Amino acid sequence: MPPKKLLLFFLLLQCYAVYSQKKQLPDSIRQLVLAARYHAGFVFAHNIYVQNTKGAHPNGFEFEYSHLRSDSATVTKFKCYPRSGFSFTYVDYHRDLLGKGYSLSYFLEPNYRLGNRLRMSLRASAGFSYLTNPFDSVKNPANQSYSGHINSFLQLDLGLAYPVSRHFAVYACGNFFHNSNGGFKQPNSGVNYINASIGLQYYTYSSYFPAYKKQSDTSWRHNGFQYDISLYYSPKGGYNADSTPHKKLLIGTEVQVIKQVSVLDAITASAEIYYDEALGSEKKTFIFDSSSNVLAGLLIGHQFLLNHFTFTQQLGFYIYKQTDLYDAVYRGRKLYHTTYQRWGLYYNIKKHWSVGINMLAHYQIADFIDGRVIYRIR
Repeated sequence: MPPKKLLLFFLLLQCYAVYSQKKQLPDSIRQLVLAARYHAGFVFAHNIYVQNTKGAHPNGFEFEYSHLRSDSATVTKFKCYPRSGFSFTYVDYHRDLLGKGYSLSYFLEPNYRLGNRLRMSLRASAGFSYLTNPFDSVKNPANQSYSGHINSFLQLDLGLAYPVSRHFAVYACGNFFHNSNGGFKQPNSGVNYINASIGLQYYTYSSYFPAYKKQSDTSWRHNGFQYDISLYYSPKGGYNADSTPHKKLLIGTEVQVIKQVSVLDAITASAEIYYDEALGSEKKTFIFDSSSNVLAGLLIGHQFLLNHFTFTQQLGFYIYKQTDLYDAVYRGRKLYHTTYQRWGLYYNIKKHWSVGINMLAHYQIADFIDGRVIYRIR
């Protein structure tokens, strides 16, 4: 079924290409790009709870709707040809306990010329998935990867594209997909899917990227240190005193220092502290541990800057956590390591204000997803 849908999509693109030949003026400022690709790979069984997914070889397809900026002002400013848009991804995991996945995500993708034709791209995507066969204590107890139909979706790509005509280019990518519910409901080990993909891109004006004389945009050098204050909240999955699942409060704050090092990049250092009532409910209910539910950490990170969007990656180091007994007795393994990671996507709505989502993970296991408001002191 997927190959037939891809073929139909390619035929529609060809018809649209014939129609669009009538255009008189190039839309070099904001060019529409449509794409479709087929992908196949394997599930990465990243902990002892999901070893029953080892050997699964999922495949599927992806459709993209996006816009490319290729005018000289944008290329001079960002040192790349940025593309951003939305994608729909279908995955059949070919393992009954995992079912199938349908994902809608927003992506940011800088493209770089490697010559007159060949180009390289990097992509970061974030969105949500509908997964068809979650954990059920009666119907599907073997699924320790996800426990609800709605899950977060993250995707990282590295690809190459090569134009084959004025309107079309072929492209191939190596990809990493991640699904989890961010700690809203247990079990939540997550699905990690590594794959390769190949597809076809359609450009409304031209698949060839114009070359410009290199110019230096040094306006960012005048930006000194900037400071962000964030408040975040997550309805994390926990338990009541009678062991029934229930959403619990997670609230925290982060103070961050940012230094821009290029037009696209910034480095960060921050400190955060948060209160995790869900963690406390597990400790108190199952192992009668009344230790503190406050966690604190220091983080270093990187920000990818593109217009109103900011994609962040951080490495954190706990400086305060009371989780040793929880890890040893309840989990039976070390979940709260010294280090952790954070991944975020923010939208800058005003000069000083941003909103977004952020995910905290311990190695390959997502702990929680929070929504946050950020105020920047310039």
